[in-house]
Amino acid sequence: MSNYQAPVGEYQFLASHLLAKEFQACASEEGSAQMLGTVLENLGRFVSERLLPLTDIADRQGCRVTAEGVKTPPGYRAAYEDFVADGWGALHTAVEDGGQGLGWPFGFACDELLSSGSMAFALYVSIRLGVYSVIKSIGCDYLRQTYLEKIGSGEWNASMCLTEPQSGTDLSLIRTTARVNEDGTYQLSGNKIFISGGDHDLTDNIVHLVLARIQGAAAGLSGLGLFIVPKFKAAADGRWSQANGVTCPRIEEKLGIHASATAELLFAGAQGWLVGQPGEGLPGMFAMMKLARIGTAFQAIGVAERAVQQATAYALERVQGRDLCGGRKGALPIAEHPNIRREIVRMRMLTASARMLAFTTTLVYEHSQNREDREASQRARLLLPVLMSTAKAICSEIGVDVTSAAMQTHGGHGYIRDTGIEVLLRDVQILPIYEGTNDVQSLDLVVRRLDDGRQQSVDGTLQWLRGQIAELPAVGEHRAHVPAVEALLGQIADVVQQLQNELKTTPFAALQCAREFLWLVGHGVIATLWLRVLAALDQPGLPIDPAAKRAEAQFYFAYQLPDAGLRVARLKASGAIQAALQSYPLHSR
Repeated sequence: MSNYQAPVGEYQFLASHLLAKEFQACASEEGSAQMLGTVLENLGRFVSERLLPLTDIADRQGCRVTAEGVKTPPGYRAAYEDFVADGWGALHTAVEDGGQGLGWPFGFACDELLSSGSMAFALYVSIRLGVYSVIKSIGCDYLRQTYLEKIGSGEWNASMCLTEPQSGTDLSLIRTTARVNEDGTYQLSGNKIFISGGDHDLTDNIVHLVLARIQGAAAGLSGLGLFIVPKFKAAADGRWSQANGVTCPRIEEKLGIHASATAELLFAGAQGWLVGQPGEGLPGMFAMMKLARIGTAFQAIGVAERAVQQATAYALERVQGRDLCGGRKGALPIAEHPNIRREIVRMRMLTASARMLAFTTTLVYEHSQNREDREASQRARLLLPVLMSTAKAICSEIGVDVTSAAMQTHGGHGYIRDTGIEVLLRDVQILPIYEGTNDVQSLDLVVRRLDDGRQQSVDGTLQWLRGQIAELPAVGEHRAHVPAVEALLGQIADVVQQLQNELKTTPFAALQCAREFLWLVGHGVIATLWLRVLAALDQPGLPIDPAAKRAEAQFYFAYQLPDAGLRVARLKASGAIQAALQSYPLHSR
């Protein structure tokens, strides 16, 4: 297994050069680009020294249900306790809650590094922060005083309880009920499944954020409420030791992330506290899911970064095959073969593309929370739904693609346990599925973001991208690629009109090609960012190798951008594709 190097320079390039304007607009005095580099450098050491040595045993042993609750693999609790003791848990929670207040760009960058070390460990760390955010934004004083500091520091962990056996995407089918008590609290009863970190031994308490139907409330989504339900509640002596009617009868046997306890939870008269007002459950849960979806993108980047580092190291060391180009005698390191070299550069380019897209989305999210500059906040809120869906879907698929390519680079050695690549490939497969499948993200873009009756988020995104291109320097290497990107943005605008018409006349045609449209929009964002990369490489004092980054940009425009043309062709042929799909006899085989 190769050594891991945290991509500190990549993030410093994003924060201080490529996206410096956007980063500085939302950074605090403490949260500088230099500080970001320092944080990631130190966290990189934690990943290398504490997480990577646990990889094999965590995957082999996984979690297990015992009479005392779910047990995580050996070494996990100690690593988590060190993580919290060193202050990493409170890195970007509010200062008034005992945190350091460094903001979400720091937090999501840390998610990447932790996911390179262990996606399962990163899940335990990240999910609680969404619960923290919900309590911080709409929780009452009691909930804030009781939970924020403990969850924010990592002393207590948290989970999001949404899915039920009969209710996945369709939340109107939720059956978990909440009956009000005389003291204003609620009794929750029901069954939740697929709960990441639903039960474990890393912390002494777990605070569940539960979506449930309030008895007596209106039918449908408006009758849902959001509740805080701790695993243990305060006993008469003040200690949080009294069981609260939350049990875990089983955990899922999964393809990957074995060290993450994906739990089934039973709530049997568990005491819960309403977060916000009755009927605000869904907006509160969606606010948390925004963070989870952005976090998914960074998890994928973390796995991809680790995979490409291992594949590159292996390709430089593995000697195999003759020189078919230069005629040199003897075997060569496989990195010198054209097809392997192409795959290494492709993996690097895709990982860098995903990181730029995800970090841009993070900065837009941060701007959307700006209460002082209302105009900037409104612009960001227009862009965020498009960027969030695009980043979640594209980055997760890039994670799978890059990790699969890393396995191919290793050949047969990648298919066996020794290199660790097969563990990464099993782990990364979940990312296109959870926090809203990529198909759901695509449908959201077509059904809700072309025109939701109030605003046209995709049109706003195209205008934003054109504005970035207009701000580029008048001369430079990037200028050669500007016409192609401008033409792409024009094609996206044409497709928007096509889809709007099809939604009115032949909705099947529009909906079956939603993923093609999501990728097309993603190409528009990524291509614009690569233009900015080429322009930024003329700046002095770069924290990266400019030759490597220039080669990645050139490769993107020559090799990857033509994929956008394929997406356009499929979208233009949506009627013919619809005819083929609807004429296919599904039940004949």
